[in-house]
Amino acid sequence: MKTNNESFKNHAFTDISEAHKRGIAITLAILDEALCEIEQWANGRAISSIFYKEQNTLTSRQRQKILLEVKQMKSFLQELQQSLPLEPTTQDAKSAIRSKCAWLWEHLVELKSEHLRRYGETPKKLAEYLDPKTDQLIQGLLHILDTLKSHKPEAENKP
Repeated sequence: MKTNNESFKNHAFTDISEAHKRGIAITLAILDEALCEIEQWANGRAISSIFYKEQNTLTSRQRQKILLEVKQMKSFLQELQQSLPLEPTTQDAKSAIRSKCAWLWEHLVELKSEHLRRYGETPKKLAEYLDPKTDQLIQGLLHILDTLKSHKPEAENKP
């Protein structure tokens, strides 16, 4: 007797609307992206920067079990992609950087002394120190965005 999974395995889902496909594909792409990050942690990822640090306390056994589960889940995703059929989402690095910069710009603006008043009066010395530093950080984001506007092909990017 066939299991539910086996009966659907070779079924052609031709009557799925484009809206349904997009909705399903987006959710599964988000899951797939998260699984990639989980897989990185299970493989020992532990980023350490200035204000952001990851502490990877996963044991060897936890890492192995997580990697096995991620592998199985990705197998399910592969089956779903082929059965429904769904197109993968491609994340363009430039688009992702633009999006992150826009999001970060909003948060950096909130570091300015006039916005910090929501927590109470901002000390003058703090404002004099932090506002120019915040402006420098915002300029850094704008420089990153300007770099993305460059359309000159580089030799290293050619096949």
